[in-house]
Amino acid sequence: MAIEILVPTSRTLAGATRAVVEQLLGPGFVNIDSSSESSIEVELTNVDSKEWGEFVPDDLSAGELSDKIRADKEILRIRVPLRIGHFLLFPGFVVLCRTDEYEEFITDPRARQIIGREALELAHAFGAEEIVIAGDAATDFLGSEANDWTSLKEVLEEEEIQHEVLRLPKG
Repeated sequence: MAIEILVPTSRTLAGATRAVVEQLLGPGFVNIDSSSESSIEVELTNVDSKEWGEFVPDDLSAGELSDKIRADKEILRIRVPLRIGHFLLFPGFVVLCRTDEYEEFITDPRARQIIGREALELAHAFGAEEIVIAGDAATDFLGSEANDWTSLKEVLEEEEIQHEVLRLPKG
């Protein structure tokens, strides 16, 4: 079972997408490896499950992509590829998806360190006070049973999805 690092965000879906794409195209994250490509194919999914891609910066800028997302109220999910794994963005959520096994995260101190550094960097980038590190089924509930941070944590408990909630110090 892969790992998902979930972070709440008060940014709009368009704003969160722009922040992630600009960071990946600009200075990059310290602990999260960007794609090796000079252009990022951002995948968009709407309420009818229609999927399409936009290439940033080849087809449009991060700002133009953000404007396009903001104008289309039916977009529900954004996928941004990384060298290993990807970001999934939902209204109210930023998720870093990793191919690492959740069991390794639980038992291997080195894996916990690596995932922990990524999680802390992501939390800092979005000003989160709390994060969830879970097995890859967590995003299955976003937009259906879980539409906010509290309901996400509740559904993970109810469905017995392996996860850890980490509270971060303020400041």
